[in-house]
Amino acid sequence: MAWAIYMPTPLQEDVETRARVLSRISGDCRGIASNALPAVTPGLLGGGSGGASNVIGRVSSLAQEAQGCRQVQQALTEARDDEERMALVEELHGHIRKLSRCPHGNHVIQKCIVVMPPSSLQFIIAEIMDGVKLSSVARHKYGCRIVQSLVEHCLPEQVHDLVSHLLDEFSELIKPGFGRFVLEKLLRHVTGQQQIRLTELIEQSVPDLACHQSGCAILGAALECGDLADRCRLAEFILEASDQIAFLVDTKYGSSILTNLLNLLDGPRCQRLLSLLGANLKLEEVFQRGPSDEPYDDWCSEL
Repeated sequence: MAWAIYMPTPLQEDVETRARVLSRISGDCRGIASNALPAVTPGLLGGGSGGASNVIGRVSSLAQEAQGCRQVQQALTEARDDEERMALVEELHGHIRKLSRCPHGNHVIQKCIVVMPPSSLQFIIAEIMDGVKLSSVARHKYGCRIVQSLVEHCLPEQVHDLVSHLLDEFSELIKPGFGRFVLEKLLRHVTGQQQIRLTELIEQSVPDLACHQSGCAILGAALECGDLADRCRLAEFILEASDQIAFLVDTKYGSSILTNLLNLLDGPRCQRLLSLLGANLKLEEVFQRGPSDEPYDDWCSEL
């Protein structure tokens, strides 16, 4: 061994003694290593308990368990190819509605949406839209996550009908609750005629939106998304809802909303806005709050 040259000179010269010492050292090192290192679980290396072969046939049931849903997600991530992933995903057929309302299952569906090709996700869209109102899923604490993922990751033509149904149920989505997150996602992703329709619906609903926190969040997002002309027109609609202005600006979204209104309105309208607020609100307090961009889970905890 090369490192034997660092041994004392007498041991280097005494071949037999040197051999015994080296053997003893090597044995001690192996013993230390075997005692210090824990056994490696096959699943941690992939292809073991976390692999596709170990969840196949149990995907839908595992997806509803805290630990099982992690196994399924790991299997989807580490699968060799889309064909192997598809074998797992096929077991979710007929279970999408139930899993979309499950605290564990919703994560599995989201993982499918992220890792699978959009063309293979049509069954998820179909099952989400089948049966009860789509808004009941979009306003659900977990279901809204599925709808958001579909809008974000699927092709526009795939989710065209889904978006149309959501817009048909706009009055339900603007109620206090989780529907606001779906509408904010639509504001960032829909295009063409559906974008125009969404903008018009928001403009027509300003008085209803400006009277509660969720609605103010939607207005705040709408003031930041879309064409400049649309945002300027929405700012004018908000100004016309003078009775709600003070409440709207006094919410946790007040700082960003007021900043956007002042940027989008012309000079005379800005003066009118400030005069409306002057008697009701200390503007320095609004700006001291800073912008509100709270994470989804933080907002959930308030409900």
